[in-house]
Amino acid sequence: MNKLMDGRKLVNALGIPGWLFLIWKGEIFYAAFILVVVVLGLGEFYNLTMKKGAKPLRWVGMVSSVFIIDYYYVQPSLTSHQIFGCILLVIIITLIWELFSKKEEPIINILSTITGIMIIPLLLGTSVDLRQFDTLMNTNITLTLVISIWTCDSAAFLFGSFFGTKKIFPRVSPNKSWIGSISGFIGSILIYFSFYRLGYLGDIFSLLDAIVLGIIAGLFGQIGDFSESLFKRDAGVKDSGKILKGHGGILDRFDSLIFATPITYLYIHFFMNL
Repeated sequence: MNKLMDGRKLVNALGIPGWLFLIWKGEIFYAAFILVVVVLGLGEFYNLTMKKGAKPLRWVGMVSSVFIIDYYYVQPSLTSHQIFGCILLVIIITLIWELFSKKEEPIINILSTITGIMIIPLLLGTSVDLRQFDTLMNTNITLTLVISIWTCDSAAFLFGSFFGTKKIFPRVSPNKSWIGSISGFIGSILIYFSFYRLGYLGDIFSLLDAIVLGIIAGLFGQIGDFSESLFKRDAGVKDSGKILKGHGGILDRFDSLIFATPITYLYIHFFMNL
């Protein structure tokens, strides 16, 4: 237990300041960080699918991750046809490779490969775009989102531990309670509200935008957490990996961002049209 706590403290002492530093630096530094997170997280996801008998094409997923993160960072002017063509190419390559691989369960192998690409690099990679957006529009959405997620997790754990009796999703995550979930949800909104009042969100976001973004973080951050718990429960494991001592795997730390980040991305780029 002492070794576990020491490992957790070490990860917190190095990981949190390191993450904040990379958010501050932005540019290629943050893109490279997210690429590492995506590659490791995708590897963990494929490991979970292998517990169910799948044999995903890891190299297809890893190569796709590099191109997806590069797309979010460089933001080339591609038409919808070109983007759709890239998606088709990945699917076709996966199908052809599986055809000649002589592996069992080809349907499961193909689905696990494509699903991993869609969930990890495609969704989580939007954080690179948001950081580029921060630089372009002189705002701090990335920092606010990350801190709101941390606040949500901490508030949910704290209030859930002391006051949580009625479980919110016992089939997936038996320790999570309604009180904890609501507390985390409110905490996320308060962070966005505070950052808005302090002027950290810049001039392009209204109070209503800040509240909506806080709702997105508080709601979809927890949905991401529950989704990863669902994957782990189905695979019969407690943690997605062991790379972070005391914390489990990469997905255990970044699961809340898997949904919260792309929904934030969609709100800013499609609803606000920025």
